[in-house]
Amino acid sequence: MSYLHQPGFLERLSEHERQRLGQICPPRAYQPGELLYREGDPCQGLLILIEGQVKLTRVSAGGLERIVYVAGSGDLLGVNFLEPDALHSSSAVCLSQVMICPVAKSQIEQVSRELPNVPLRLAQVLAERVEQLEAQLEVSSAPVAFRIGRAFAWLARRFSVPDFSPWRDLPMELKQEELAAMCGTTRVTVTHTLGELRSLGLVEGTRGRYRVKLKALEDWLEGFAID
Repeated sequence: MSYLHQPGFLERLSEHERQRLGQICPPRAYQPGELLYREGDPCQGLLILIEGQVKLTRVSAGGLERIVYVAGSGDLLGVNFLEPDALHSSSAVCLSQVMICPVAKSQIEQVSRELPNVPLRLAQVLAERVEQLEAQLEVSSAPVAFRIGRAFAWLARRFSVPDFSPWRDLPMELKQEELAAMCGTTRVTVTHTLGELRSLGLVEGTRGRYRVKLKALEDWLEGFAID
């Protein structure tokens, strides 16, 4: 299940490149619940997520919120900022304490001149993001239980800290309505599916805090997909 892990942008830079980038574009801290930008706001620069988690949401024609992505360390926000009259296509809300390195349009020339490796690594991450979105489209019509299980597995693989336990704690609070928005279903269905995953011994927790038996869940997903 290689699609579950995508190396971040910062992992591809040297220590010198990371430090110099931070000097040119000083990082900023945000608290849980803070809004980074709204859907439709002018996109005035690239945001490099250094640490923490940010949910990206869109509002459907029916007025419902849909979580389109949960960004983590090394992810890039506002990647269309060089387009004329660029607008944000989603809203970004902090799920945890967040540290961001903002790169304004006026700083791009200096970054490219002093750190020529940065634009190349940016292009690589964007190409992989396209592949990730294609993988998401492939499962968009899959049964709800599969979509919810896959969401838990991806979050655990992307954000949890590995140890010797088969269980992985999700380091963010996820409400059932947020899981529903992420998987394109209803809160009632999420509640029912969580009960099934708990009975299978794949997920534990409630009230927004969860942990996942990752390898067992991934095996279950593989079998689910084959069936």
